[in-house]
Amino acid sequence: MSATPVDRVLEAIRHDLGDPETWGAPVEMRNSLALCALNSAHSLRSHSTSVRNLLRRYRSHRAAAGADPEQDSGPNLIRVIDEAGGPEAFARDILANDGKLPGTRRLPAEGIYEALTNLAELDIATTEQLRAAADDSAAERAWRSVTGLGAQSWAYLLMNAGVTSRTKPDVMVRRFLSRALGEEVTPAYATQLMTAAAESLDVDVRDLDRAIWLHESDADDDSPVGARA
Repeated sequence: MSATPVDRVLEAIRHDLGDPETWGAPVEMRNSLALCALNSAHSLRSHSTSVRNLLRRYRSHRAAAGADPEQDSGPNLIRVIDEAGGPEAFARDILANDGKLPGTRRLPAEGIYEALTNLAELDIATTEQLRAAADDSAAERAWRSVTGLGAQSWAYLLMNAGVTSRTKPDVMVRRFLSRALGEEVTPAYATQLMTAAAESLDVDVRDLDRAIWLHESDADDDSPVGARA
């Protein structure tokens, strides 16, 4: 009997990633919707070092103001952006980042501001409320309806907030899967493969996603578009 696609993916996982006990921990900002939003939106195109740097700048800015960025809600970030003079000034003066959302000329801060405002209108202001609404189509629509944000940024927002049942099938993940199968893999198919493989291994798909991303990023001198913090 020939191996199924999932069998081939599992073989690659066992060969390249080893024992799940050795995998690196996933990125999580469990109590800060602000940090989750910043990381999710900026990770769509920025280099991983750039994302880490802008998160460090945001944390420093909030700490200097006497606040705890690890507890910042969505409305907290909206207020910080307003106090900075709007998304453009926030991106320039606090984050020192002029990257754009995929396929647009919009700053990530613009998309974040709009998306967090949409979520707040649904009474989703914290990561706890976001986790509770992870399968709510209205919540997903509130985020994904924003120009420049889409399925991958929504998935990564949830993953950062502590939802373990999601994967972000970005360039790195799809490259790993495509190599295992010998064919190109779409984001939708990648999600199916990742979910099935994680279930077979009895691990969270978020953990598998992170292990693959770390393995693929180690193979590159420079992290590609879609790099993560």
